[in-house]
Amino acid sequence: MRPRYAEPATPVTSLTGIAPVAEEWSRTFDFLPGAAQLARLHTRTRLTMFRWSGNSEGATQAAGILVGNAVAHADPGPTAEDRQVRLRLAITEDHELTIEVRDPIPQFRDFEQAPAGQERRGLWTLRRLGGELSWFLCHDRVGKTVRARMTPGPVPA
Repeated sequence: MRPRYAEPATPVTSLTGIAPVAEEWSRTFDFLPGAAQLARLHTRTRLTMFRWSGNSEGATQAAGILVGNAVAHADPGPTAEDRQVRLRLAITEDHELTIEVRDPIPQFRDFEQAPAGQERRGLWTLRRLGGELSWFLCHDRVGKTVRARMTPGPVPA
């Protein structure tokens, strides 16, 4: 059964190569203070429904961090679409989880420094949870997507 908010399944480049998507779900969140909390709630629910065998609590925190960062650091524009972030969860047939958050801002200043953060929060925490981080411009160049990939198994040290 396909989730109600799912977009068409697309292959995801996984850590082990290209693997077809077995399960996916997405939804938008408004730029509101509670967006990260809602993202965590929905992520926990979906990962339970998908029966993902990885660190679901870590992945739930990761989704909240990415959505929270998008809301905190993006400057929403005048249209309703500019005031939303999209969260997408995809699990490949290789059991890798991809967490993507799209926001309307096409830049990511200090991306290389953020995960090494001296304040030890946000993306630094996400890396400690086992997430491999990347970001890219959206195909329409209107925004960006920040991606965290997580695999089942022990979290790397």
